[in-house]
Amino acid sequence: MSARFEVLKDEARLYRLQLRSAEGLVIAVAQGLRSLDAVKQAIDSVRESAATGLVVVLT
Repeated sequence: MSARFEVLKDEARLYRLQLRSAEGLVIAVAQGLRSLDAVKQAIDSVRESAATGLVVVLT
């Protein structure tokens, strides 16, 4: 199984987006999204950032 995006609705009726690893660990969370369009934009942003983002080692 690969990583997946999960969309949930919280008690305030806002969408929460989480990225879950293939092992089932939640590795990113976005909260307070008001619409499914905002969820789609957040997913697109994460995908683009992951593909083009720099890796910075802070050790």
